[in-house]
Amino acid sequence: MSRLAPDIPELQHLPEATRSLVYVGALSRAIRSPLTWLTAAVVLGVGAGIGLTSGRALFGGVGAVVGAAADVLPATCCFFTAVLPWRTRRVLPSVIDQAGGPTFGDVRDADQRLERMVDAARRREGDMAAQAADRRPPGSSA
Repeated sequence: MSRLAPDIPELQHLPEATRSLVYVGALSRAIRSPLTWLTAAVVLGVGAGIGLTSGRALFGGVGAVVGAAADVLPATCCFFTAVLPWRTRRVLPSVIDQAGGPTFGDVRDADQRLERMVDAARRREGDMAAQAADRRPPGSSA
């Protein structure tokens, strides 16, 4: 199963199957938050401002445009690697509180059934390996 959720302490008490669902829900809520959009605007504005100022100081008017455009990329990377995960972790407790609904209960039950099926298959596989070892003639190697 693909894991979308990072290994963070807030998710450790949740079953493995629901962690990605809860994290993606928190990420979705963080993206829709006006504070996230405001923070994105500030980060991009600061990045463009730094590029504009340094480009103008080094290369004049053309340098200002190129510097602003060039510094928007690092600002965007900063937003997606630092600000958005931070906002997601801030929203996560409220999403976890709402995660007690029937959908997450169904996912939790399905995950437990799947774990029991895997354990049964491993036991059956171990029993078949033991039976195969018992059938070998003495002195033969595996």
